[in-house]
Amino acid sequence: MDPENVYWLGTISKTRGVSGSVVLRLYNEVSEKFYDLESVFLEIEGHLVPFFIHAADPFGQNSILLNFDSVKTENQGKKLTGCKVFTGFSDIIITELKGFQYSYLKGYTVHDHKYGKIGKITEILLYPDNPVFQIKQDQKTVLVPIHEDLILEIDSHKKLVYIKTPEGLLDLFE
Repeated sequence: MDPENVYWLGTISKTRGVSGSVVLRLYNEVSEKFYDLESVFLEIEGHLVPFFIHAADPFGQNSILLNFDSVKTENQGKKLTGCKVFTGFSDIIITELKGFQYSYLKGYTVHDHKYGKIGKITEILLYPDNPVFQIKQDQKTVLVPIHEDLILEIDSHKKLVYIKTPEGLLDLFE
């Protein structure tokens, strides 16, 4: 798995019980879709290693109790403590994306469903409660709010972001 195509979910904080169960301390709240994932990636010695999920259950407010197919003992689970847990961008299952989590999109080209190519993302600006993409368009700078309702698709292979801007927003920059 390419490290540029993954999203950090959280960190394994501890083991639970003697059967190898581990507690994933979440970085963000995840949607119910998390429980349908077949696998996640753990960062071990700088490498992303796939782990297949046998069972996943909510555990407190910001954690998930995970059982992996290949982890059967408490000692095996302890070896995973402190490992960061990732999922592929195509499997993003968080409920609320914050602006800084989009920092990997810096350099991507933005296309609007109506206007076509807008330009390249040069910065992610973190205004309170209103993060925006700063996009270089010819000699102009365009600011587009970062909101999951406006983002139609992210193509990591082609480094493209497809958006649907609110009516009139891009007219301000003409």
